Amino acid sequence: MHTRMHITWLLAAVAILTFAAGGCQPRATLPTAGEQGTGDMPGLPAVTLGEGKKLQVIATTNLVGDVVSLVGGDRIALTTLMGVGVDPHSYVPTPAHTAAVHDAHVVFANGAGLEAFLEEMLDSAGGDAVEIDVSAGLELREAEDKEEHKGADPHVWFDVQNVIGWVETIQHTLSALDPANAEGYEASAGAYVRELEALDAWIVERVATIPQANLKFVTNHPAFGYFADRYGVEQVGAVYPISPASEPSAQDIAKLEGVIRTYGVPAVFTESTVNPKLADQVARDTGVKLIPLYTGSLGGPGSGAESYIALMRYDVNAIVDALQ
Repeated sequence: MHTRMHITWLLAAVAILTFAAGGCQPRATLPTAGEQGTGDMPGLPAVTLGEGKKLQVIATTNLVGDVVSLVGGDRIALTTLMGVGVDPHSYVPTPAHTAAVHDAHVVFANGAGLEAFLEEMLDSAGGDAVEIDVSAGLELREAEDKEEHKGADPHVWFDVQNVIGWVETIQHTLSALDPANAEGYEASAGAYVRELEALDAWIVERVATIPQANLKFVTNHPAFGYFADRYGVEQVGAVYPISPASEPSAQDIAKLEGVIRTYGVPAVFTESTVNPKLADQVARDTGVKLIPLYTGSLGGPGSGAESYIALMRYDVNAIVDALQ
């Protein structure tokens, strides 16, 4: 029987844990961060591991997987479902991945509606894995691409503070499931949070170098809402305003090109997981640059975006250089 647990955290603060097994949905209230003991998470029992065995962990996207790997280290056995360049919007589970989910102790998902496939996959896989939405408890903004995402905007990782919230959730989940390694998880999480805090401060400094009149940009689809809110830029248009799976009309394209000309936007930013053909057409029509970014997936070896931190540095440098 597959077990579902959704844990709500807001940065270091722990809110509500919802546990569902079969048709029953008992609820347990978690203590606040100040009351939380290391590895102590009511309603989430420790896993019994054999001698030399590791916690079997699944991450849905490679962005989530990168963060999980840095908290878990070699104390866990991690499988990431989506490889480099795979768009979370169009991922189709493989039989091997379904089998891995069946054998897992925990599945970490981005949540906020990103992994539309996940519930069906978990039902199909069976097993006893705990499902953790790492974005639960974050302050979610309303989705702009409403056909693809019915409620919240799931692209939370473009605000580094949100990923610090992921780290807290991952650390406490792993510590609860594997209390023998709780100190190691806490140490790894603390070191990574310090790196993320430095990254956040660096992004603020970099964006501050953009002239005020230039703080407007156009992307392939509306994935940068959290980035815009956190770092003070404005996403004024998107090539695919609804979804990368929905072709925009000629009227939509003409309107976007008008926005680019009106605001003097110097570039159109495309994404590694979305076909750039239409964005290239818009860039050529308006005489602006086409700049590639990484959004829903890390880059491959040599890309400069092989980790979450590297991806953010790559994208921020590309955005700042283009808008200056």
